Amino acid sequence: MYKTKSKRPTHFDFDLIIIGSGAGGGVAAHIAAGRGKKVAIIEADTIGGECPNYGCVPTKALLQAAEAYQSAKNAGRFGIKATSVTFNYSAVNAWRQTAVFNTGVEDGREAYKSDGITVLHGHSHFLSAWQISLSDKRYTARNFLIATGTRNVVPPIEGLKETGFITYREAITLKSPPESIFIIGGGAIGCEFAQLFWSFDSKVHIADFDKRLLAREDAEVGDLVGALFEERGIGVHVNSKIISVSGGKGSKTVTMETDGRRHSVVVEEILLAAGKAPNLDLGLDNAGVKYDRRGLKVDLHMRTSVKHIYAAGDVVGPFMFTHMAAYQSRIAAHNMYQNKKVSANYHAVPRCTFINPEVASVGPSEQELRDRGVKLQVGTAEISIIGRSNTSNESTGFVKVITSHTGVLLGASIVSPRAGEMIHELTLAIHKGLKARDIVETIHAFPTWSEAVRVACTRIRNY
Repeated sequence: MYKTKSKRPTHFDFDLIIIGSGAGGGVAAHIAAGRGKKVAIIEADTIGGECPNYGCVPTKALLQAAEAYQSAKNAGRFGIKATSVTFNYSAVNAWRQTAVFNTGVEDGREAYKSDGITVLHGHSHFLSAWQISLSDKRYTARNFLIATGTRNVVPPIEGLKETGFITYREAITLKSPPESIFIIGGGAIGCEFAQLFWSFDSKVHIADFDKRLLAREDAEVGDLVGALFEERGIGVHVNSKIISVSGGKGSKTVTMETDGRRHSVVVEEILLAAGKAPNLDLGLDNAGVKYDRRGLKVDLHMRTSVKHIYAAGDVVGPFMFTHMAAYQSRIAAHNMYQNKKVSANYHAVPRCTFINPEVASVGPSEQELRDRGVKLQVGTAEISIIGRSNTSNESTGFVKVITSHTGVLLGASIVSPRAGEMIHELTLAIHKGLKARDIVETIHAFPTWSEAVRVACTRIRNY
C-alpha cells in the first residue's frame, strides 16, 4: 500500500539528491551541478558504482589479457615462433587494477567535490516523498534521482548456499584461475567468464535452463556461441535445470537434469551468473513511489509515480547496460530543469558480449518481430567472404540484418572480431530510420570487418 502525499517543505537542504553514484546517478549529478544546482550524491558501496569497480572495466581488462595470451599461443599460424608461452596471473591482476585506476574512479569523490557536489556515504531511506534518512541525519530535496542498480539473484538450488559459490565480484579478484569451474547462467556475464577462464586454461562448464546460450539474442547467435564453446572443450549444458549442489572448498558437485537425464559434474569452483534483481530497499512506500519486482515504474521522461522523484539505470531497465544508465541519467537531468521535455527511446540500443569472436546486437530479434506479426526481410553475410577474414585468418561469424518488408532497418546481430565497434553503423541506421540500401550505397573501406555489414544489406530485396 502506497502512502498518501506528504507535505512539501518550505526549505530544502538540496536542489537534487541522487542515490547511487554509478552512471545512472553520476551523469545527472554533473549536469545539475553545471546548472548551478545544489547537489548531493549518496553511495552505499563504492564510488563510481559497479561498472568501473567490479563490472565492465575489470572484466574487459581481464578478457584483453586473456586474448593476448591466446594470440601468443596461436601465433604460429602467422609464422611467429613463440615458445613456452605462459602467464603470470598476479601480473594479469595487476593489469586489471591498472585499468580500473586509469578510469579515474579512485578519484571519483574528488571529481564530484570539484564540481561542488556533496558526497555522502551510507544506506539511505525515504521518510517521505521529500525527505530521506542517512545514518542519524535527515535531508530534504526539491528533486530526487534513484540510481541504486541491482544485486545478484541467488536461485533456490538445494545446497548452493551451504556449498558456497562466487559471483563476478569475487571472480575478478581470484589469485589464480580455478582448475575447473561451473558457471550457472548462460547470459552475457556467464559467457564472458567462460571465455575468460577457458582462455587461462581452466576446465569450464556453463549451464542455462534455456535451450541455447545468450537466449535473448537471435537463435543463430546462441547456437554458434554454444558450438564454438563446445569445440574449445567447454562443457555446454543448455536446457538444463540445476537440481542440487554439494561438497565444499575445492571440490563441489553440481547435479543437473538435461533433457530428462540427470548427471553430475565435479569442479573446484562455482560461479553464479543467474541474473540480477533491482535494489529497492529504500523506503519507497513512504515516498509513494510505485515499483514491482522488476524495478521502479517510470515514464519515458524517467519520472516515477511521484513527479519530483526520477530514476535511471539498472533499477529501472529495460536494459542493464552502463550506456543505458548514462542515457537515462541525461534524460532525467534534462527533464528536471527544462520546460521542453525529452523522452527515452529504446528502439536502437546496442548490446555487446565480449567473447571471442565478439557478439553485438541492436534492436529486437527476428523472433520478437515475427511474434509481433511484422512483415520482414532478413539478410546475412558470413564474415569468411570478406578480405579482412582472409588477412586475419578468422573465418567464424556473420552479420545479420533485419528489415521491414520495405527495407527499413529494424534489428541486427553480428558475431565477428570487433563486432562491438561494427554494430554502431547499424545502430545509427536504425536510430535514424534508414534503409538497407543506405548502407549499401555507403562506401566501406577495404579490407575491414564492416564490409560484411554492407554485404548483408545487399541481401535485402529491393534495396
